[in-house]
Amino acid sequence: MRVVGGIWKGRTISAPSGRGTRPTSDRVRESIASSVLSFFGLSLEGVRVLDAFAGSGAFGIEMLSRGAASCTFVDAAAQAARAVEKNLVSLGADPARYRIVRADVFKAPESLSAQDGTFDLVFLDPPYAVPEHDVARLVEGLCASGCVTMEGIVVYERAAASAALACPGLELVRTKKLGETAVDYYRMGGSHEA
Repeated sequence: MRVVGGIWKGRTISAPSGRGTRPTSDRVRESIASSVLSFFGLSLEGVRVLDAFAGSGAFGIEMLSRGAASCTFVDAAAQAARAVEKNLVSLGADPARYRIVRADVFKAPESLSAQDGTFDLVFLDPPYAVPEHDVARLVEGLCASGCVTMEGIVVYERAAASAALACPGLELVRTKKLGETAVDYYRMGGSHEA
């Protein structure tokens, strides 16, 4: 895998070993990055990111590369946390701009809010085996705990055959299908077309 854009464009990043991680393809990451940039007016300056099922950290790293202020990477697997750290160190990322949390993200909303404050951008790429209602419950927990800013964006990568999320307080503003993958974009606090 390679970083698609920004200061680390073209740099290689590695995925954790084992079959528990399904890395987001370069094509899908580029599509997400373009949409996210349009939501934020083509600048990620000051944007705080949560990469909730981090795996290799590819999404959060892509956002940092493109100018996001900070990223918190969360994954329950030790090998994923190690892979994220290895990738960030190899890229020379400023440790003040990221935090790696080895935790079950489903149990983490309140501690994330206490430790990291609010996020402007939340990326969710759970294993396809995780039911949509569990992901919806997680998003509701993140919003209820104050993790997501009032104008925050939640990006949900899922299998194209599965359903979008139904979460009170979040509006689905865009869906893009890329082969067998679909990416949904939700907005807190009102609608906005990207």
